[in-house]
Amino acid sequence: MNGLLRIRQRYQGLAQSDKKLADYLLLQPDTARHLSSQQLANEAGVSQSSVVKFAQKLGYKGFPALKLALSEALASQPESPSVPIHNQIRGDDPLRLVGEKLIKENTAAMYATLNVNSEEKLHECVTMLRSARRIILTGIGASGLVAQNFAWKLMKIGFNAAAVRDMHALLATVQASSPDDLLLAISYTGVRRELNLAADEMLRVGGKVLAITGFTPNALQQR
Repeated sequence: MNGLLRIRQRYQGLAQSDKKLADYLLLQPDTARHLSSQQLANEAGVSQSSVVKFAQKLGYKGFPALKLALSEALASQPESPSVPIHNQIRGDDPLRLVGEKLIKENTAAMYATLNVNSEEKLHECVTMLRSARRIILTGIGASGLVAQNFAWKLMKIGFNAAAVRDMHALLATVQASSPDDLLLAISYTGVRRELNLAADEMLRVGGKVLAITGFTPNALQQR
């Protein structure tokens, strides 16, 4: 995975000292890749050992490997040298700046989606949607709203689609499905028990499962 995307994906779960490093790397990746671990520590206001441990937490053998990942990320996204940090909007931001940050965040999300999914995988997803007799969309909370909106859009272009946001109704719906049906589950974390149970039931009846989740490996991705 793109090194910048990996940092961005894990940002919310980082400790405060690690967030200082993440902030610097996300906002100034081109500068960071030319620094030593001590220089980066000084710039971010953390210890040198924190830099090394941070790289290892991201799955790299050490800081040199992280710098290489930053260089590769910049080379693959020449028009997007930095990745905005989620929710970096502040209360005293001018409205125009708020809008610009939202645009950058949405653009970064689209770049991320393209970077982590091959064209073959995207074609496979489209084929699954087009060949399904019925598409059952689901999600919990905000993901449920996304599922509802997507279902409406699919219905507008002629698909037999329905959003089911009640988890009890979802399980009953899935259990009554046929092998030609598709469950499209939307969950950022991919850990909600109800969604994973529904996915298992859909597979049990011979149907197909398509999941939209975050980048971090999770249970829903494994279905």
